[in-house]
Amino acid sequence: MGTVLVLPDLASPLEGWHHLNVGHRELRIADYRELNGESGDFDQVTEATISLVRKLPQPVILVGHGFGAFLALNVATTQFGRLDRLMLITPMYQAKKRLVLSNGIRFKSKGSFKTTALDKAATSQLVKSTVDRDLTNQLMHVQCRTDIFCGEQDRRHKQQAEDLYHRLLEGHLTMVPQMDTQLASETFNALNEILR
Repeated sequence: MGTVLVLPDLASPLEGWHHLNVGHRELRIADYRELNGESGDFDQVTEATISLVRKLPQPVILVGHGFGAFLALNVATTQFGRLDRLMLITPMYQAKKRLVLSNGIRFKSKGSFKTTALDKAATSQLVKSTVDRDLTNQLMHVQCRTDIFCGEQDRRHKQQAEDLYHRLLEGHLTMVPQMDTQLASETFNALNEILR
């Protein structure tokens, strides 16, 4: 059986994930409101996600987009044997200040966060707690197959996606033609092809 746990991007709508074709597995979409806790920082969310992964029917496939991909990588560095696979969309493994983990959070109005995982203030606080984190030295601990998806037009994530592919033991890179930083039907088609 097993579980597909989706870790969505913080500033993207959640509704598309409900239609992910996961075959015979259980689909779970992470609720950052539950994982965020009172501190609202990346360490808290990581620990809560690890706890969730341990409770879910095994094996677990982590699907992460944007911020969720960064979180999935961080979780995978400590969960040897629990994860069957990572599927990372527009991933980053270094959160430098100039590389914001969510697409245009500062420029979105408060009302546009009604369809996302967290409100604007909580999203902003969580993203700030990731600045200057670098997972480079932990990547050798990611033991499971990792499928990386990046848009051919995505200049912001393309270099890190290619670097990540070369750094991982079992990295596989797919460049999606019609995708930039936002999810597109081509992205879901690529994910569904692997998960079916």
